[in-house]
Amino acid sequence: MLKIMNLNEIKNIPYSSLRNFISEKVKNWIDEYSIESLDEIGCFVILDANESSLFLEDEMEFVETLKLENECYLHGVKILGDCYGEDIFLIVEGERK
Repeated sequence: MLKIMNLNEIKNIPYSSLRNFISEKVKNWIDEYSIESLDEIGCFVILDANESSLFLEDEMEFVETLKLENECYLHGVKILGDCYGEDIFLIVEGERK
């Protein structure tokens, strides 16, 4: 499990297309919500395929399949408090790049 709690940690995401997707998402959040840091609104959790037991669909607000280049993820959002949540990505197929 990799937990991304600040902007500098995004570069540690081992999956290139997911890293780019999350970087773009964070840029949009910064513009849309006028925030200065990621920890004001939430974090990202990246799970490898062998960590599927940590992806608890019944705790998610929604779950979707996300396809990015040659990578496929289950993506869900868990709300932990007012204006704070976890975006959780479970890789289901693809390769690290």
